Amino acid sequence: MYKDDDFNPIAPNDYELTPQEEMLQESKNIDKGYTFVYRKVLDKRDVYKTRKIEIYTTSGVGNYIRDAETGEYYNNKVGSKDEDLFLKVALSTGECKSKNGSNILFYLSPQQYSNHLHVQLDDSFISNWEEKRRQRLKTKNTKIVK
Repeated sequence: MYKDDDFNPIAPNDYELTPQEEMLQESKNIDKGYTFVYRKVLDKRDVYKTRKIEIYTTSGVGNYIRDAETGEYYNNKVGSKDEDLFLKVALSTGECKSKNGSNILFYLSPQQYSNHLHVQLDDSFISNWEEKRRQRLKTKNTKIVK
């Protein structure tokens, strides 16, 4: 006869939070742009593990752009030409459940996006984005000099 093993080791994410961690998590939960997604990520032993990835979305036109990984706000606004200074990603998989209803993510570079959400990007895509950013910086710097 088979009997279930009663031993259930604690999973790495199943632990009690310290008071500081609890406060931090509460503040994240209040943040309307904060949410998380799950991704399959290769670990050190080349085994895919499901990982929770925290993200911060940016609301619509006129709002300040927010870094999707850190949650930091920038002085640049959605809908302005300065969007070209960032990599803008729409997470259209349906898994993005932010309270502000947005699925728009902004990154400082394609490399940051790739590292954060564990995706691979084509070199030509990265080159095209870098050129677009260079052009925006060139235009922006020219306006400042005038």
